Amino acid sequence: MVRRRIPPGRDMPREARTVAAAAAAWLLVNLAACRLWDGKPPAQEETADLRAAVRIGDAAFGAPELERFFKSRMAEFPLQGETDEIRSALLESFIEQKLLLSAAGQRGVTIDEGAVRRSLASPADETGRRLSTDEEARRRRSVEESLKVERFVSEYVIKNLRVSEEECQEYYQEHLADFIRNDVVHVREILVDDLAQAEKIQASLKANRNRNFAELARLYSKAPTSVRGGDLGRFQRGELPGSLERAIFRLAPGTASRTITTEFGYHIFLVEERIPAHQQKFFEARREIEDKLLLERQRSAIDKEVAYLAQQTPVEIHPANLGFRYTGTRFPAQREVNP
Repeated sequence: MVRRRIPPGRDMPREARTVAAAAAAWLLVNLAACRLWDGKPPAQEETADLRAAVRIGDAAFGAPELERFFKSRMAEFPLQGETDEIRSALLESFIEQKLLLSAAGQRGVTIDEGAVRRSLASPADETGRRLSTDEEARRRRSVEESLKVERFVSEYVIKNLRVSEEECQEYYQEHLADFIRNDVVHVREILVDDLAQAEKIQASLKANRNRNFAELARLYSKAPTSVRGGDLGRFQRGELPGSLERAIFRLAPGTASRTITTEFGYHIFLVEERIPAHQQKFFEARREIEDKLLLERQRSAIDKEVAYLAQQTPVEIHPANLGFRYTGTRFPAQREVNP
C-alpha cells in the first residue's frame, strides 16, 4: 500500500475533468452543508438573548454555531492547526454559504427529493452511532440547504463559463516552465506481512526474470492493487515518500526492487516503464490548463456574486463575541466600544 500525492487533473477523461473543475470550484466556497453537520445536537440552542458573533441581514449567529461549523471543517487543515487565520477563512466561508443560501431562496431554487434521499442513505453518523429523530431532521435540513445552494451556483453563477483553446494556448506559452514534467515511472507492487514469504517471492521473481510479477501480486499481495496484478500506476518524482522514491527511481525498466520494510509490511516493487523528464507539449498540458483557468474563472464569479450579495444584505462580524481574532478582510468587523 502506498500513499501517493496525486497532481490534479492527471490521467482523467475530459468530461470527468470538466466536472471535477466545477466540483473543485464548488468546494472552494465551502458550501457542502451536508458535510458541515457533525451528527451531534448543539450544546445549547441559540435563544433571543444570544450574543451575536455574526449578523447576516436579520439573522444572528453565535459562537456555538460557528464552533460547530469550524469543528466539521478543521480536519481539512491537519497541519496548520486551529489558527486565527484558519478560523477567519472558515468564518468567511460560513458567511458565503448563508448569503448564497438566501439568494437561492430568493430565486425560488428547488431541489430533487431523490438527491436528498441519496445523501441521507445512512441513518448513522461517522462514528456509526444511530441518529435520533431530531438529529435526522437537522441533518436533512443541512443536506437540503447544501443541494439548494449547489444548484443556485451551478445554474446562476458559473453555468456559462468557458475557457477557449486560444486562452489555453496563451497560458501555455507564458508558463512553459510549469510544464516540464519530471521523470515518470510505471510501478507494480507486492505487499505481504511475512519476510519469509517475501523472500520466496523474490526467489520466484529471480527464476522467472520478473515475468511472473503480476501473477504473484494477484496470488499473494495484501494490497488493494492485487486485483490489478499489483498495478500502482504512474508516479512523478516528488509524489512518493522519500525512502520509496529513492528505491524505485533507481530501478531500470523490467527490474524488481529488494524487499523494503514499511509500517504496512514487506514491499517488492517492479518498474514496468520509465519516461524521462521532458517539456510537455501543449496537447499533453491542455486539459490541466483548461481546468486551472476554468476553476479560477468560477472562483472569481463566485467571489463577485458573494460581494454583490453582501452589498444587498448587511454583514456584521462582532470580534468580541467570536472567541478568536478575525484576520480576514472580505467582510466588515464592527469596532467594539468599551463601556
